[in-house]
Amino acid sequence: MRTLQSGLTAIATVLVLVAASVADVKPGDVISRDTVAAATDFLPPSVQLMVQNGMRMTVVPYERCPLPQAFLDATEKYAAQVKLGADGRSIENYVAGMPFPNLDRADPLAAWKIMWNHEYKPAYSDDVYTSWLVENQDEHGTIEKQLSSDVWRRLRWVGRLYREPKPAIPRDPALRYTEQWGPLDSPFDLKGTGFLLYRYIEASRADDSWLYLPALRRVRRYSTAARSDTLFGTDIDQDSIWGFNSKPEWWDFRLLAEKEILVPMHAGKYASPDIWCGPSGTESWVPCVNWEKRHVWLIEGIPKLPQYAFGKRQLWIDEEVYNVTASEMFDHAGELWKVWHNVFWYTKSPRPGLRYSEPRLFTPAVAVIDFQLMHSSRITPPTYLRPPEKDWLFEKGEESQNTPEFYTVAYLISSGS
Repeated sequence: MRTLQSGLTAIATVLVLVAASVADVKPGDVISRDTVAAATDFLPPSVQLMVQNGMRMTVVPYERCPLPQAFLDATEKYAAQVKLGADGRSIENYVAGMPFPNLDRADPLAAWKIMWNHEYKPAYSDDVYTSWLVENQDEHGTIEKQLSSDVWRRLRWVGRLYREPKPAIPRDPALRYTEQWGPLDSPFDLKGTGFLLYRYIEASRADDSWLYLPALRRVRRYSTAARSDTLFGTDIDQDSIWGFNSKPEWWDFRLLAEKEILVPMHAGKYASPDIWCGPSGTESWVPCVNWEKRHVWLIEGIPKLPQYAFGKRQLWIDEEVYNVTASEMFDHAGELWKVWHNVFWYTKSPRPGLRYSEPRLFTPAVAVIDFQLMHSSRITPPTYLRPPEKDWLFEKGEESQNTPEFYTVAYLISSGS
């Protein structure tokens, strides 16, 4: 058992000791096709394939990710009162902060506690907003299609720490969060298309999702059964967004391992095409950034939804920030099919003109790869097609369209018209 703050200190100590004793992967090393064999113990299977497809990993020293003080204070104040349901699918008395800072690997519900920590992770605080770009690529690196928008935004309705009302926005039925993707700026045939999601607190209540298609002049409900289907001809499905965007209650989880792997937590690149390893071929699918040794939880998730595209997911979840670093999707035969791999930069300031008083978790790149079809949908948030003026805005409220009145079907339609 360990508390959140002491746990972070313990992780830092372990990483320093391990770094001193392991000679095959150390700061200054560059892992490539020629040297990957020496690093396989520190690489998930999908990352090994990414290296084989041209990724070069620069190993840097481990660097702590201090959590926001308001989040730590809320964890200390409220965590003791949080109760987990007998089957793990519900929690009671959650107010704010991390619901389960004290983890015991021997606990039969440890996997569920990790997933609830992920659901209430600090990275996406009261509200968050960024622009984004998706580029579909074939195995030659040819860009087949671009999807871009000034808008991905999420509003947290519970666990609020910074903006009033806090700790929750009153609503019946109660919401965990809402988010909107779009309206799309490109391609032309999808211009104005947008997607709106309501995630409810009640375990048995399915998400409400709406897709606005201006070309058809209609809004349609997005079925829960379609959450693993790919979107707009990309390799991206709704449940994989940011690594894991599904409702945890729809899954069975088990803890497979606690491991030390290489993670791009302090990437060192932002809002630039040079975050990708090359201009062509499969090198253009993968990021060339800084990687460091970090402790992660490896969680297996089996979907309960019928007709789900994937047989299982393996989620590599960072022990400090509780974001998914790599989400590996397997087909029903148990073969690795796809990966969603996040690239992070935990910093106060990823670029001139954008600075926060405490470090924030920016996600300047995502590699989404279909290994069976040899196809990629790389994501760059924020887009590098124009100046990064709408990039990773936290706690901006109305300035970033992050108040309740912006999360309606009527606004979804008007914003895309």
